[in-house]
Amino acid sequence: MQLLKRAIDSVLIQSYPRIEIIVVDDGSADGTRDYLHDLSKASSIRSIFMPVSVGACNARNFAINSANGEFLTGLDDDDYFEPDRIRKFVDKWQEINNQNIRLAGLFDGIQIIRNETQLLASLSQATNGNQLKIRNVIGNQVFAPREHFIGAGLFDNSLPCWQDWDLWCRMAKQYGDFLNCGNFSYVQDLKSTSNRISTQPGFTIRYASRRFQMKHGPYSLSERAGFVSSLCDYPQVTLYPSELFMLAGSWQIPALARKLAQILLPRSAYSGLRELVNSK
Repeated sequence: MQLLKRAIDSVLIQSYPRIEIIVVDDGSADGTRDYLHDLSKASSIRSIFMPVSVGACNARNFAINSANGEFLTGLDDDDYFEPDRIRKFVDKWQEINNQNIRLAGLFDGIQIIRNETQLLASLSQATNGNQLKIRNVIGNQVFAPREHFIGAGLFDNSLPCWQDWDLWCRMAKQYGDFLNCGNFSYVQDLKSTSNRISTQPGFTIRYASRRFQMKHGPYSLSERAGFVSSLCDYPQVTLYPSELFMLAGSWQIPALARKLAQILLPRSAYSGLRELVNSK
Protein backbone atom coordinates (compact mmCIF):
# COMPACT_ATOMS: atom_id res chain seq x y z
CA MET A 1 0.00 0.00 0.00
CA GLN A 2 2.96 2.34 0.54
CA LEU A 3 3.71 2.22 -3.18
CA LEU A 4 0.11 3.15 -4.01
CA LYS A 5 0.30 6.10 -1.60
CA ARG A 6 3.51 7.26 -3.25
CA ALA A 7 1.89 7.03 -6.71
CA ILE A 8 -1.22 8.97 -5.65
CA ASP A 9 0.80 11.62 -3.82
CA SER A 10 2.87 12.19 -6.98
CA VAL A 11 -0.34 13.07 -8.83
CA LEU A 12 -1.77 15.21 -6.02
CA ILE A 13 1.31 17.46 -6.06
CA GLN A 14 1.26 18.05 -9.82
CA SER A 15 1.83 21.67 -10.81
CA TYR A 16 -1.12 21.44 -13.21
CA PRO A 17 -4.23 21.74 -10.98
CA ARG A 18 -7.15 20.53 -13.12
CA ILE A 19 -6.73 16.78 -12.74
CA GLU A 20 -9.33 14.10 -12.19
CA ILE A 21 -7.75 11.14 -10.39
CA ILE A 22 -9.44 7.77 -10.89
CA VAL A 23 -8.14 4.81 -8.92
CA VAL A 24 -9.44 1.35 -9.80
CA ASP A 25 -9.19 -1.18 -7.00
CA ASP A 26 -9.05 -4.53 -8.78
CA GLY A 27 -10.55 -6.68 -6.04
CA SER A 28 -7.86 -6.05 -3.40
CA ALA A 29 -8.05 -7.63 0.06
CA ASP A 30 -5.12 -5.99 1.86
CA GLY A 31 -6.71 -2.87 3.38
CA THR A 32 -6.36 -0.78 0.20
CA ARG A 33 -10.12 -0.28 -0.02
CA ASP A 34 -10.32 1.32 3.43
CA TYR A 35 -7.45 3.65 2.52
CA LEU A 36 -9.15 4.66 -0.76
CA HIS A 37 -12.53 5.18 0.95
CA ASP A 38 -10.92 7.58 3.43
CA LEU A 39 -8.93 9.31 0.69
CA SER A 40 -12.00 9.85 -1.49
CA LYS A 41 -13.75 11.66 1.36
CA ALA A 42 -10.89 14.12 1.81
CA SER A 43 -9.81 14.81 -1.79
CA SER A 44 -10.86 14.93 -5.43
CA ILE A 45 -9.91 11.30 -5.97
CA ARG A 46 -12.60 9.02 -7.38
CA SER A 47 -12.22 5.36 -6.49
CA ILE A 48 -13.79 2.50 -8.40
CA PHE A 49 -14.02 -0.82 -6.57
CA MET A 50 -14.25 -4.00 -8.60
CA PRO A 51 -16.07 -6.77 -6.67
CA VAL A 52 -13.55 -9.34 -7.93
CA SER A 53 -10.29 -9.04 -9.82
CA VAL A 54 -10.91 -8.46 -13.53
CA GLY A 55 -7.26 -7.98 -14.57
CA ALA A 56 -5.21 -4.89 -15.29
CA CYS A 57 -6.52 -4.33 -18.83
CA ASN A 58 -10.18 -4.47 -17.87
CA ALA A 59 -9.51 -2.21 -14.88
CA ARG A 60 -7.77 0.35 -17.10
CA ASN A 61 -10.55 0.20 -19.69
CA PHE A 62 -13.12 0.74 -16.96
CA ALA A 63 -11.26 3.83 -15.77
CA ILE A 64 -10.98 5.21 -19.31
CA ASN A 65 -14.71 4.79 -19.93
CA SER A 66 -15.47 6.42 -16.57
CA ALA A 67 -13.23 9.46 -17.05
CA ASN A 68 -14.68 12.92 -17.63
CA GLY A 69 -11.56 14.74 -18.82
CA GLU A 70 -10.54 15.53 -22.39
CA PHE A 71 -7.09 13.93 -21.98
CA LEU A 72 -5.87 10.81 -20.21
CA THR A 73 -2.64 9.33 -18.99
CA GLY A 74 -1.99 6.33 -16.77
CA LEU A 75 0.13 5.49 -13.76
CA ASP A 76 0.91 2.04 -12.37
CA ASP A 77 0.65 1.86 -8.61
CA ASP A 78 4.34 0.99 -8.14
CA ASP A 79 5.61 3.96 -10.22
CA TYR A 80 5.27 7.71 -9.80
CA PHE A 81 5.28 11.07 -11.62
CA GLU A 82 7.68 13.98 -11.46
CA PRO A 83 5.78 17.13 -10.30
CA ASP A 84 5.58 18.91 -13.69
CA ARG A 85 4.65 15.91 -15.86
CA ILE A 86 1.02 16.83 -16.61
CA ARG A 87 1.62 20.56 -17.04
CA LYS A 88 4.36 19.94 -19.59
CA PHE A 89 2.14 17.51 -21.49
CA VAL A 90 -0.71 20.03 -21.62
CA ASP A 91 1.60 22.85 -22.73
CA LYS A 92 3.15 20.66 -25.42
CA TRP A 93 -0.21 19.54 -26.75
CA GLN A 94 -1.41 23.14 -27.02
CA GLU A 95 1.79 24.09 -28.83
CA ILE A 96 1.42 21.23 -31.32
CA ASN A 97 -2.32 21.84 -31.74
CA ASN A 98 -1.60 25.42 -32.82
CA GLN A 99 0.59 24.00 -35.59
CA ASN A 100 -2.25 21.78 -36.85
CA ILE A 101 -0.14 18.58 -36.73
CA ARG A 102 -1.88 15.18 -36.81
CA LEU A 103 -0.90 13.55 -33.53
CA ALA A 104 -1.99 10.40 -31.72
CA GLY A 105 -0.46 11.41 -28.40
CA LEU A 106 2.59 12.37 -26.37
CA PHE A 107 5.07 10.33 -24.40
CA ASP A 108 8.05 11.09 -22.22
CA GLY A 109 11.35 9.68 -21.06
CA ILE A 110 11.45 7.13 -18.26
CA GLN A 111 13.66 7.18 -15.21
CA ILE A 112 14.36 3.57 -14.31
CA ILE A 113 15.32 2.60 -10.77
CA ARG A 114 16.93 -0.83 -10.54
CA ASN A 115 19.25 -2.16 -7.81
CA GLU A 116 19.56 1.29 -6.24
CA THR A 117 20.79 2.72 -9.54
CA GLN A 118 18.81 5.35 -11.41
CA LEU A 119 19.05 5.05 -15.19
CA LEU A 120 17.63 7.07 -18.04
CA ALA A 121 15.90 5.08 -20.78
CA SER A 122 16.86 6.30 -24.25
CA LEU A 123 13.77 6.98 -26.35
CA SER A 124 13.12 8.28 -29.87
CA GLN A 125 12.05 11.87 -30.51
CA ALA A 126 8.94 10.71 -32.36
CA THR A 127 7.52 7.46 -33.64
CA ASN A 128 4.86 6.37 -36.13
CA GLY A 129 2.84 3.22 -36.65
CA ASN A 130 5.39 1.51 -38.91
CA GLN A 131 8.18 2.09 -36.39
CA LEU A 132 6.03 1.07 -33.45
CA LYS A 133 5.15 -2.31 -34.86
CA ILE A 134 8.86 -3.19 -34.67
CA ARG A 135 9.76 -1.85 -31.23
CA ASN A 136 7.99 -0.12 -28.35
CA VAL A 137 10.07 3.03 -27.89
CA ILE A 138 7.26 4.73 -25.97
CA GLY A 139 7.04 2.73 -22.77
CA ASN A 140 3.91 1.83 -20.85
CA GLN A 141 2.14 5.22 -20.67
CA VAL A 142 1.07 7.97 -23.07
CA PHE A 143 -0.79 11.26 -22.81
CA ALA A 144 -3.58 11.51 -25.38
CA PRO A 145 -7.20 12.56 -25.87
CA ARG A 146 -9.65 10.18 -24.25
CA GLU A 147 -11.36 9.67 -27.60
CA HIS A 148 -8.11 8.26 -29.04
CA PHE A 149 -8.00 5.48 -26.43
CA ILE A 150 -11.65 4.63 -27.01
CA GLY A 151 -11.58 5.05 -30.79
CA ALA A 152 -8.61 2.69 -31.11
CA GLY A 153 -10.43 -0.02 -29.16
CA LEU A 154 -8.91 0.26 -25.65
CA PHE A 155 -6.55 -2.34 -24.13
CA ASP A 156 -6.81 -5.89 -25.47
CA ASN A 157 -7.14 -8.20 -22.44
CA SER A 158 -6.64 -11.30 -24.61
CA LEU A 159 -2.91 -10.53 -24.92
CA PRO A 160 -0.79 -11.99 -22.10
CA CYS A 161 1.58 -8.99 -22.26
CA TRP A 162 2.40 -5.96 -24.44
CA GLN A 163 -1.18 -4.69 -24.16
CA ASP A 164 0.10 -1.12 -23.96
CA TRP A 165 2.40 -1.51 -26.99
CA ASP A 166 -0.49 -3.04 -28.95
CA LEU A 167 -2.79 -0.10 -28.14
CA TRP A 168 -0.15 2.49 -29.08
CA CYS A 169 0.17 0.78 -32.49
CA ARG A 170 -3.56 0.98 -33.06
CA MET A 171 -3.71 4.60 -31.92
CA ALA A 172 -0.82 5.54 -34.22
CA LYS A 173 -2.45 3.82 -37.18
CA GLN A 174 -5.70 5.69 -36.64
CA TYR A 175 -4.63 9.10 -35.32
CA GLY A 176 -1.01 9.82 -36.30
CA ASP A 177 2.42 9.96 -34.70
CA PHE A 178 3.49 9.98 -31.06
CA LEU A 179 5.85 12.77 -30.00
CA ASN A 180 8.41 12.55 -27.20
CA CYS A 181 8.49 15.54 -24.82
CA GLY A 182 11.96 14.51 -23.60
CA ASN A 183 11.51 15.43 -19.93
CA PHE A 184 11.96 12.01 -18.25
CA SER A 185 8.97 12.64 -16.01
CA TYR A 186 7.85 9.04 -15.39
CA VAL A 187 9.71 7.07 -12.72
CA GLN A 188 9.55 3.29 -13.09
CA ASP A 189 10.58 1.54 -9.89
CA LEU A 190 11.75 -1.94 -10.90
CA LYS A 191 13.19 -2.76 -7.48
CA SER A 192 9.80 -2.46 -5.78
CA THR A 193 7.89 -5.08 -7.74
CA SER A 194 8.33 -8.35 -9.58
CA ASN A 195 5.13 -8.09 -11.63
CA ARG A 196 6.72 -6.86 -14.84
CA ILE A 197 6.94 -8.27 -18.34
CA SER A 198 10.68 -8.76 -17.76
CA THR A 199 9.74 -11.48 -15.25
CA GLN A 200 7.28 -13.29 -17.53
CA PRO A 201 8.36 -16.76 -18.76
CA GLY A 202 9.79 -17.02 -22.24
CA PHE A 203 6.86 -18.99 -23.66
CA THR A 204 4.46 -16.21 -22.59
CA ILE A 205 6.47 -13.60 -24.47
CA ARG A 206 6.75 -15.95 -27.45
CA TYR A 207 2.98 -16.38 -27.57
CA ALA A 208 2.46 -12.62 -27.26
CA SER A 209 4.94 -12.00 -30.08
CA ARG A 210 3.03 -14.30 -32.44
CA ARG A 211 -0.28 -12.66 -31.58
CA PHE A 212 1.25 -9.21 -31.91
CA GLN A 213 2.67 -9.89 -35.38
CA MET A 214 -0.63 -11.35 -36.55
CA LYS A 215 -2.44 -8.20 -35.41
CA HIS A 216 0.01 -5.67 -36.85
CA GLY A 217 1.45 -7.45 -39.89
CA PRO A 218 2.32 -8.06 -42.60
CA TYR A 219 6.02 -7.67 -41.81
CA SER A 220 8.77 -7.26 -44.38
CA LEU A 221 12.01 -9.18 -43.85
CA SER A 222 13.76 -6.09 -42.43
CA GLU A 223 10.78 -5.41 -40.16
CA ARG A 224 10.84 -9.01 -38.91
CA ALA A 225 14.53 -8.66 -38.13
CA GLY A 226 13.82 -5.46 -36.23
CA PHE A 227 11.06 -7.17 -34.26
CA VAL A 228 13.34 -10.11 -33.44
CA SER A 229 15.94 -7.63 -32.19
CA SER A 230 13.35 -6.36 -29.69
CA LEU A 231 13.02 -9.91 -28.34
CA CYS A 232 16.69 -9.72 -27.39
CA ASP A 233 15.68 -7.42 -24.54
CA TYR A 234 14.28 -10.49 -22.75
CA PRO A 235 16.93 -12.92 -21.47
CA GLN A 236 14.27 -15.59 -20.87
CA VAL A 237 13.44 -15.74 -24.62
CA THR A 238 15.61 -18.21 -26.54
CA LEU A 239 16.04 -17.27 -30.19
CA TYR A 240 15.84 -19.92 -32.88
CA PRO A 241 18.97 -20.44 -35.05
CA SER A 242 17.08 -18.94 -38.00
CA GLU A 243 16.43 -15.79 -35.96
CA LEU A 244 20.10 -15.48 -35.01
CA PHE A 245 21.04 -15.77 -38.68
CA MET A 246 18.37 -13.20 -39.51
CA LEU A 247 19.91 -10.73 -37.05
CA ALA A 248 23.37 -11.32 -38.52
CA GLY A 249 22.15 -11.02 -42.11
CA SER A 250 20.32 -7.76 -41.43
CA TRP A 251 23.24 -6.25 -39.51
CA GLN A 252 21.37 -6.13 -36.22
CA ILE A 253 24.76 -6.52 -34.57
CA PRO A 254 24.04 -4.89 -31.17
CA ALA A 255 20.97 -7.08 -30.67
CA LEU A 256 22.86 -10.18 -31.80
CA ALA A 257 25.74 -9.41 -29.43
CA ARG A 258 23.29 -8.87 -26.58
CA LYS A 259 21.62 -12.23 -27.17
CA LEU A 260 24.93 -14.06 -27.54
CA ALA A 261 26.06 -12.49 -24.26
CA GLN A 262 22.91 -13.83 -22.61
CA ILE A 263 23.74 -17.31 -23.92
CA LEU A 264 27.47 -17.38 -23.22
CA LEU A 265 27.93 -15.30 -20.06
CA PRO A 266 26.86 -16.30 -16.53
CA ARG A 267 23.68 -14.55 -15.45
CA SER A 268 25.50 -12.32 -12.94
CA ALA A 269 28.04 -11.22 -15.54
CA TYR A 270 25.34 -10.52 -18.12
CA SER A 271 23.30 -8.48 -15.62
CA GLY A 272 26.35 -6.36 -14.88
CA LEU A 273 26.98 -5.88 -18.61
CA ARG A 274 23.37 -4.85 -19.20
CA GLU A 275 23.53 -2.30 -16.36
CA LEU A 276 26.70 -0.84 -17.90
CA VAL A 277 25.13 -0.57 -21.36
CA ASN A 278 21.90 0.95 -20.04
CA SER A 279 23.76 3.54 -18.02
CA LYS A 280 25.58 4.93 -21.06
